[in-house]
Amino acid sequence: MMGMVVHLVFLLMLVWPTDSLARRASFTSEQKTQLSSIQIIRVSTLALSENGFVSSEIILNVVQRRFEELGFQVVTDAAQPHDVEFHVICEERKHEQSVARYGGDAELTHTPDRLWYGPACQLSYRLERKDLGWHKEVRASIQEDSVLPREAQVVDIGASVFEQLTWELETLDFPVMLLSEWGQTHRLVALLTDPETPQTRQMVILDLLRQFPDREALPYLLKRIEQGHSPHESIAALSGLGHEVVPHLQHLFECQDQPVPIRAAAAKGLGRILRADGDAEVMTMLLKYLSHAVLEIRSSSDIEFPVLTEVVWAVGSIHHQPTVKLIGTLQDRIWLIYDNSPEMKKLRDVVSVVHKYLDPSQI
Repeated sequence: MMGMVVHLVFLLMLVWPTDSLARRASFTSEQKTQLSSIQIIRVSTLALSENGFVSSEIILNVVQRRFEELGFQVVTDAAQPHDVEFHVICEERKHEQSVARYGGDAELTHTPDRLWYGPACQLSYRLERKDLGWHKEVRASIQEDSVLPREAQVVDIGASVFEQLTWELETLDFPVMLLSEWGQTHRLVALLTDPETPQTRQMVILDLLRQFPDREALPYLLKRIEQGHSPHESIAALSGLGHEVVPHLQHLFECQDQPVPIRAAAAKGLGRILRADGDAEVMTMLLKYLSHAVLEIRSSSDIEFPVLTEVVWAVGSIHHQPTVKLIGTLQDRIWLIYDNSPEMKKLRDVVSVVHKYLDPSQI
């Protein structure tokens, strides 16, 4: 029963997704223009141990180098001309964090953890001295010897903490996150198309383009998909552009020459557009596939498991009788097939959850 509740909650999250674009929509036109043209960044760093302030030079060097690698100019003097201020505050023992007055990023990765009081660095920026609500946090876990008093320990715990936090700042791709936050898609695309860009960074960029879609990235995403470069992630990013990319996703979804995983990724992308926009064209397309699939099922060999599973998830938000009937019929048919494979188990779970969501009387 608990597993069913978890699945239902997950489905609700899919049906009513939190849209990261809402954050950008809160910026004024003037702010968007200023952010998109940022070139000079004033970096401010602070390191606070339990014994007081310590040098933050190594932290400053890492932050400065990482910004300069992307072509930004970095200054440290507040009197020098700059477009934006970037602040890094690192603490050996993080102080209590108040609840943000605005912004809906609490569920996102690297958001400041209000329950964490260990070593951490807080990252934020200010535009014309105004905090626009972008806050990230990196955390380090250092095991102290609880038996010996701090002054008796051989290892300088404070120094070790800041060394690890510096390494965490090397790992977190905050400069790329800020490119997306600031709407500098041209820089993101330049990185994405650079053969020297590491695969891990490419994955971060594609995920950001999914959350913050920009039409400027469309031709580059299509080219990546055509060339088979991270096609699943590229298709997910493509789907963020909404209705205008439906023909591209439809081609991938309906083309039998495409590998099944690619068609499944396209179905997932179409489902995202359907949930976001209620696109009638997408609904018709997915229901056509579902109707045909239900009629053809006689054994497991008749099922394209990844594709059908994604289609069922996609139509799970459509509350009308034909959909409910199709899902009910599908559920009856797949339970008549003797198949205990992981693919069948996943499909049965998804169909069961969607059926109960569409028809609460089944619970």
